[in-house]
Amino acid sequence: MADPARFGAVEANLPPPAPDTARLYFYRLLEPYEITTGTDVYLNNRDIGYSRNGAVIYRDVPPGPYFVSVRTVGGYPNQFKDIVAQAGQSWYFRIESLASLSSCTGMGACRRDTYVVAIVPEPAARAEMASLALAP
Repeated sequence: MADPARFGAVEANLPPPAPDTARLYFYRLLEPYEITTGTDVYLNNRDIGYSRNGAVIYRDVPPGPYFVSVRTVGGYPNQFKDIVAQAGQSWYFRIESLASLSSCTGMGACRRDTYVVAIVPEPAARAEMASLALAP
């Protein structure tokens, strides 16, 4: 199996978004010491893709309000985000895992897959995404 394409190497070849859409990027940094399982990404409670460790996905959407969330077991304050996307805009969301919120039950169960959605400014997001894999 071939290695997936790195986002920074293929970004220029991605099809441009339609003029009447916004582009939303979702990514997870490669965090080998954090939760390595992936999570589903939701827009307005509809599953739009799977975010995995070390990968980027993107979706083009019509303008409008969106509630950006992910599948998670644990909770955290301000865990999800509300945005209003405008045509021609790009939004960047880093899906962060919080393994530090894990707790043990005494029976060997010491894991809670807690994820949060962070809005990241474009320059920082593009730098972080460059070396990540582009996922479908």
